Amino acid sequence: MRAFLKEMRRRKVFNVAAAYVVVAWVLLQVAATLFPIYNAPDWVLKSFATLLFLGFPVAIVLAWAYELTAGGVIRTENEKADGIGSQAITAPAPETGPVASIELPSGPSIAVLPFRNLSDEPQQDLFAESLGGDIITGLTQSTHLFVLTAGATAGISESEPDINVIGKALGVSYLLQGSVRKSGETLRVSARLMDVSNGVQIWSQNYDKQLSAERLFEVQDDIREQIVATLSDLHGVIYSRQSAKNIHRPTHSLNAYECLSVALAYDKFLSEEYHLRARESLERAIEIDPEFDEAWSHLSWIYTDEFVFAFNPLPDSMDRALNAAQQAIKLAPLNYHNHWLLSRVHYFMGERRQFLAETQRALELNSNDGTTLGLIGMYTAWAGEWDRGMEMMDKAKLLNPNFPDYYHVAAGIAEFAFENFDDALQEFHSANLPEWPFLQIFMAATCGILNRTEEATRHLNKLEKLLAGLNRSKASEFLAVVFPFQPKLADSILQGLEAAGMAGSSKPETSTIIGE
Repeated sequence: MRAFLKEMRRRKVFNVAAAYVVVAWVLLQVAATLFPIYNAPDWVLKSFATLLFLGFPVAIVLAWAYELTAGGVIRTENEKADGIGSQAITAPAPETGPVASIELPSGPSIAVLPFRNLSDEPQQDLFAESLGGDIITGLTQSTHLFVLTAGATAGISESEPDINVIGKALGVSYLLQGSVRKSGETLRVSARLMDVSNGVQIWSQNYDKQLSAERLFEVQDDIREQIVATLSDLHGVIYSRQSAKNIHRPTHSLNAYECLSVALAYDKFLSEEYHLRARESLERAIEIDPEFDEAWSHLSWIYTDEFVFAFNPLPDSMDRALNAAQQAIKLAPLNYHNHWLLSRVHYFMGERRQFLAETQRALELNSNDGTTLGLIGMYTAWAGEWDRGMEMMDKAKLLNPNFPDYYHVAAGIAEFAFENFDDALQEFHSANLPEWPFLQIFMAATCGILNRTEEATRHLNKLEKLLAGLNRSKASEFLAVVFPFQPKLADSILQGLEAAGMAGSSKPETSTIIGE
């Protein structure tokens, strides 16, 4: 019976029935008013009412057999044996060869299969269905991921689908499966992500929550937020996998989306080598697709790092960064990533008001993207709002446990700012970014303050290799760029570097640490 009712919903029989009743009632009221005016015999009204009554089952039959589309009235397809129903957007299935209604984008795509209720309590069906729908809604907020609608996968999970067959038929790169099981007051939601190309499970997680009537929606929101962030943000499972697939391929062989995925790998290493690869990939992306807003906004990030870290510097770094970010927003003003990356440009230009305005706009558009939330939190803290910024970073860590290593650096800087130097050093040790000058600066400074002479010297030597000709003048200039709103913090770091043994010469040098 449940399957029959689900099929009726799929064929929109209930919608047609409701519409028919409303229209028939209106027509009957009009007829009852007009027929007496024209002195129509009673049998005419009775006959009209009878025709309306007899037309109801005819409408139901037609609704079952046919559907009205933009291309006209077509016969409704039967639900396939493997559980795949009709869908608004499909890709070609190699086995059956249907023609796709639109072409899927070249970036990663995902379908969320209906979450299954494994409990003995039928009332958990509604929770499972609602959670699956919320996850789809959350994933669609990601500008990097193409997400199929819920109707495209209705009923699939009930027959334990073959991942390869289902994925190819839907035309997606990934499938998310899940289940709900309630035992007493404990609710366990299990989720797993499958790679359609090889049927391999690439991620899975169990979420155990204490459930009560008053916390039902809170629990649902918590689980949804964590699953969505873990999968879809820039440091999530999917884009990390896309980056790994493409990072060693020649740039000229990549499409625009693949170029973006290569650029995102830079954020995990923060080295000059990966910076150059990212810049080449993003410039290639906008050459392929000049209207690819994400490529423009992330190019502003790479150009900004030319200025800040002297990675592969070219002239007019910040002018190019600002122009790229503004072009991204011009192309897609509602993309939260574009506003966040423009805010970063304003931060390093020392424009606090513009920085805060753009971060606020980004958060208004999407406050549950883990990467965006964490980075905005980091710079907000450095802009002087330490508590608010670190709260955002803490939430970002909860949303996506796959957060990048520089989150540890940001947490360490907060501890350093409040003179908790032992805790700061512990955070810095947790970050595996040996080629990032910024980390080496803080490692050397913190060890210098703590009189850990040998370790301070080691990090200072590493720093001098990354930043040739390092001295107090260059370090001061660099820190003024990184912390434009925290002069006292910059002075404390300089004192730590001097304690570590950094040269104090302020003689003019032929090159600068910030690449300008």
